[in-house]
Amino acid sequence: MPLALGLRPRRVADYRFEELDGELLIYRFADTKVLYCNDTASLIWHLCDGDTTIAEMTVLLAAAYPDAAADIPTHLDDTLGEFLRQGFVTLA
Repeated sequence: MPLALGLRPRRVADYRFEELDGELLIYRFADTKVLYCNDTASLIWHLCDGDTTIAEMTVLLAAAYPDAAADIPTHLDDTLGEFLRQGFVTLA
């Protein structure tokens, strides 16, 4: 089920991340989780600031990847869903 467009994803506090060549590794020490993110997921991670809505993220990602604009809502929903399942973000 798609996430509501007005929600504002926020990164959890207990993480560390490393960026290498446009890719991102996120470490969560509380439960020893590691998540690998490609360049698109990395951008989504950085947009999870607690201020940016999912609707705004969709617009920003469509501008960054115009050739993939039609697929952005599905990819965004899948990526945010994984961040939520892994406990790396919360929704407000």
